[in-house]
Amino acid sequence: MLHTNIKYFHSMIVDGNMNLDKKFYPEGMNKEEIKADFTMRRIKLGRELGFDGLKILTPIQKKRPDLSDSTEEEKQRLLAKYDTKYMDGHAVRITRDMIDSYEDLYDIDIDSDILMIDSTLPEIALAYPVADSPVVFAEDTINQVVAMAHCGGEYIDRGLAGDLIEQLRGTSDCHPDDISVYIGPHAQAHSYTYDCFPKFVKNGQYWTECLTEQDGFIHINMAKAIIRQLEAKHIPITNIHNSDIDTITNPNFYSNNRARFDQNKDGRFYTGCFYQQGQSWIKTRRR
Repeated sequence: MLHTNIKYFHSMIVDGNMNLDKKFYPEGMNKEEIKADFTMRRIKLGRELGFDGLKILTPIQKKRPDLSDSTEEEKQRLLAKYDTKYMDGHAVRITRDMIDSYEDLYDIDIDSDILMIDSTLPEIALAYPVADSPVVFAEDTINQVVAMAHCGGEYIDRGLAGDLIEQLRGTSDCHPDDISVYIGPHAQAHSYTYDCFPKFVKNGQYWTECLTEQDGFIHINMAKAIIRQLEAKHIPITNIHNSDIDTITNPNFYSNNRARFDQNKDGRFYTGCFYQQGQSWIKTRRR
């Protein structure tokens, strides 16, 4: 397996909620108080993990508009608004020029499904706040470039894990054998169930053997669906590292699914990565 100086991380409930949604903060806090609270927690998290907590980049990921009950005119208007931001699988690579004028990188609005950064920008993190969805990272270990995408059910159904590999390979002459993938903590199949067929499943080819019925419930295996897309892009299974942390059952992680029954699980935790300072190393390119 190839190795570099990249570090993957996740926060936990003890670190606090990792976004600005007011529903996760005590009633009565205003926007300024919420932002100050969130900022201090990011700084503390970065200090503990080895990066600058003000240097965390998160993309603004757009949901595809629901056109099911729309007129033809409304459909065209909604699609035009959606497509002016980005097309599915749109990627942005972070450069020094993009970030130098910002003290807090959370203030940068980046409309994209995928963010990329390289090792020339150490201690600047890419992270996404999630509760049950996997965040997927694909690293070109030769050229020291990593790409990140939040791959919840809707985005798996779009084929975003495959887009992640395509976008990464489009930045350099990168062989699939040299790509390392990490799938972060998420709701695992034994716990993640629907009592009806999931509405987000529209492209059945991405979900073959990933939806199984047991005792009247459909178990959803997001990691398996993601891995299928990665293998279709010729990523060796030995290069794919899938977290076995179940956000639904693990008391240390927020969970949308479990928050209905346990208020302590209501929030968002970060899954992210950053390149560490210092010289990185890799094994010889395999061909």
